[in-house]
Amino acid sequence: MSKDTDAVSDQIATLRADVAALTELVGEITSRHGREARSRVDAAAHDLKDRANHAVHDARDRTEEALREAGRRAAEFEDNTRGSIQSNPFQAVGIAAAVGFLMGYLGSRR
Repeated sequence: MSKDTDAVSDQIATLRADVAALTELVGEITSRHGREARSRVDAAAHDLKDRANHAVHDARDRTEEALREAGRRAAEFEDNTRGSIQSNPFQAVGIAAAVGFLMGYLGSRR
């Protein structure tokens, strides 16, 4: 019986060593997969950040262009208006008086 007990003890010791080795292997695999997943997430986050920065720069460029265009149109409108007023000063005064009267009338109705 002592031989059987020693054999079972040896098998249990071998099983413990195998379980410890298996646990270490699973830990290494999990750690490796975790690092790979983290690397993929970091790469995706970096790509998303780059795309967001690019979109922001594009939007800013389009906004600046729209502002320049609006400024150009406002200056053109001002020049056209100034030319019309200088060419027809009495008509301009009449239109201004009519607009002033209309605004005063609408403002007093409130």
